Amino acid sequence: MKPPQTSVTLPGRMKAVASVVAFIGACALVACGGGSSEDDVTRSDFIADADAICAQFNVASTAREADFNEALKASDLEQAATDFEDQANEANAMLDQIAAIEVPVSDQATVDDIILIGRQRADAATEAADAIAAGDKEAMIAAGKKASDLAGQYFQMTDGFGFVDCGSGSSAGTSGSGNSGTTGTTS
Repeated sequence: MKPPQTSVTLPGRMKAVASVVAFIGACALVACGGGSSEDDVTRSDFIADADAICAQFNVASTAREADFNEALKASDLEQAATDFEDQANEANAMLDQIAAIEVPVSDQATVDDIILIGRQRADAATEAADAIAAGDKEAMIAAGKKASDLAGQYFQMTDGFGFVDCGSGSSAGTSGSGNSGTTGTTS
């Protein structure tokens, strides 16, 4: 024979309290509310990390730009094109590093746009390098203008976001290229 079943019924308030306690316990286990990845990184932390990457690129870019200018002075178009393309590849590597940094959730779309414009600038620089190697002055000027226009958009976005070394505030480089190196403009 089975023992009689007894059921324990809690009064209404106690059920509500038990439900709240159970919910709080469940939230603690699955980390609901309160903590998010946005709380883990701030915009200023992201900017500091990205600017550190850009600062390293700027040093290398300034040296690469000097090599590019020397090759042009020596009328070595093949070497100038190689230097220009290498700089575009280095810019893409820099953008890859920035893309790998944790971004505040609220800034992700803006950072994605900045990286997209940066990649378009690097692509325009690669087009210019190809034109330089081919000795096609018109194509080089067109690609340079495209890169210059993209540089304007890029720096407007990076400066507006608060970057220094990734923005136009960097003092690296010359020839209208700033921290963009030879991927900014061609004259």
